Amino acid sequence: MHDVCMTTAGTDFEVDVIERSRNLPVLVDFWAPWCGPCKVLGPVLEKLEAEAAGAWKLVKIDTDQQEDLAAAHGIRGIPDVRLFHLGKEVGRFTGALPEIQVRQWLAANLPTPEREAMARARELLLEGQTTEALATLKPLASGVTGSPELIALTASAEVFSHPEGASARIQSLPTVNGVEDESAFVSEFARLFARPPTQDQSPLDQLYREGVEALRRGDYESGARSFIDLLLEKPGYDDGHVKATCLALFRFLGLRHPVTEKLSRSFGMAVNV
Repeated sequence: MHDVCMTTAGTDFEVDVIERSRNLPVLVDFWAPWCGPCKVLGPVLEKLEAEAAGAWKLVKIDTDQQEDLAAAHGIRGIPDVRLFHLGKEVGRFTGALPEIQVRQWLAANLPTPEREAMARARELLLEGQTTEALATLKPLASGVTGSPELIALTASAEVFSHPEGASARIQSLPTVNGVEDESAFVSEFARLFARPPTQDQSPLDQLYREGVEALRRGDYESGARSFIDLLLEKPGYDDGHVKATCLALFRFLGLRHPVTEKLSRSFGMAVNV
């Protein structure tokens, strides 16, 4: 019989799930003995874990015995299945899905070398390490091939060094959900970096040049600060493209990125003066 981790009262979730997931994916099945759908889904998950031959681990958590743990994870209905990788939750579903749908869900959510590389590249890109991010992605994305997410992420990294190539990648994408922020980011940054630098010496043009140069270095905070200072003086500078660039940057970075948290309020004040 294959090894399934059945948690009991006192089991350390941090050790059995979070820490273990740093070495291999961990699938957590929140269930209870009285739950009919759980009795249907449980054997399916155990069968698939056995087929995986150690590629991922199944942990079953009895919500009757682990009420506090279930509450801490916001479990409102069971079965509730969650996948953890590298210490983070990367996917979930609820209810007793048929085996074929569980297989499809696992195929879409379990880590692959491509997904691992993309996750690392995204971290680098959000840190402003654009060259390193592009180097991580380039072996995966030849020309404009690959998944839409991979193409969009590669274009986001490439726009700093090759804006024309980044534009070509993003224009090849079909209309799909999930890459809108990357598309807007690439479009605005490609226009920004492809435009010949202004030679004017006014204070506003100096701020513009400083902003462009900072963003080219991947210094998102300094670049956004220069653009916000510029917008405070002239909200419509560059026919509104400075505003659009800041907005695309914040959306790309996300609400919880330190740069967004620091500067989104100042940006809002600048464009609403």
